Amino acid sequence: LYSVQHGALTQLYAGTTAEGAELNGKYLIPWARVGTPLAGTQDPELGRALWSWLEEQV
Repeated sequence: LYSVQHGALTQLYAGTTAEGAELNGKYLIPWARVGTPLAGTQDPELGRALWSWLEEQV
């Protein structure tokens, strides 16, 4: 486990620093690093299926 201070580090970096502003559209991973998303997370068909399932749940 990590300290509470690490909890929002990446989001704060992206939203409040000049460097973070230049990373618009990039995939950030802990702790404030640019990463590569898993291939399945970029599949539009899986996204639609997930969206549909989530709507059924609420």
